[in-house]
Amino acid sequence: MEASGKTNVDEIYYRDGMKRSMAMRTLVAARRSMFELFMKELAPGPATTVVDIGVSDDENEGANYLEKQYPWPRNIICAGIGDGELVRRAYPDISFVRIEPGHSLPFENDRFDIACSNAVIEHVGGAAQRQAFIAEHLRIAKTAFITFPNRWFPIEHHTGIPILHYIPSLFRKALKGTKYSYWADPEQMDFLDARTVLRDWPPGLPRPTRIVTTGLPLGPLSSNIAVICKRA
Repeated sequence: MEASGKTNVDEIYYRDGMKRSMAMRTLVAARRSMFELFMKELAPGPATTVVDIGVSDDENEGANYLEKQYPWPRNIICAGIGDGELVRRAYPDISFVRIEPGHSLPFENDRFDIACSNAVIEHVGGAAQRQAFIAEHLRIAKTAFITFPNRWFPIEHHTGIPILHYIPSLFRKALKGTKYSYWADPEQMDFLDARTVLRDWPPGLPRPTRIVTTGLPLGPLSSNIAVICKRA
């Protein structure tokens, strides 16, 4: 996809697993569940300030669920690595700020009430990068709401391939040299669960207030995990 001649940097995240209409409907249902959890757990109001870290430059039914449903869009700042043109066009009431992967976010400490991100942490790199990513949420906001695909969900989110990702080394070996080879690189996509994120939690910061499964309900195999952390 192109926007004014510029490459859509997020197209690849929906290119493979979401091409089928059933997969997109499933994604929409999962993200609706995550939005409901966000509203229930964090109880934002008309004055609550929110930053959405890693907003998608690819606008489709399943992308940017917060921007689609949040009742006070003027209080959202979207932070993304693309040029933001499609985001601005789709959500004229929000503000967009461009960010650089691997760099500190361009916001002062405690700038927001809530810092959230969805399906981003699994793409930032290894454990050190995840630790820095979490720390940035809690530097710029009083509350963090971080959601990501559950590695134990039977269908791998980005490719639509079932079960194979339960053995990451086999998954990566099988995908190399195929049309899915992008997902074979752990620097592009890692498999996470609650234990992994807790292991990578930055020392010296408050531990998560809650870690819950969300998205498509399947008990411990549910499609997504939400980590909620509130600073005192």
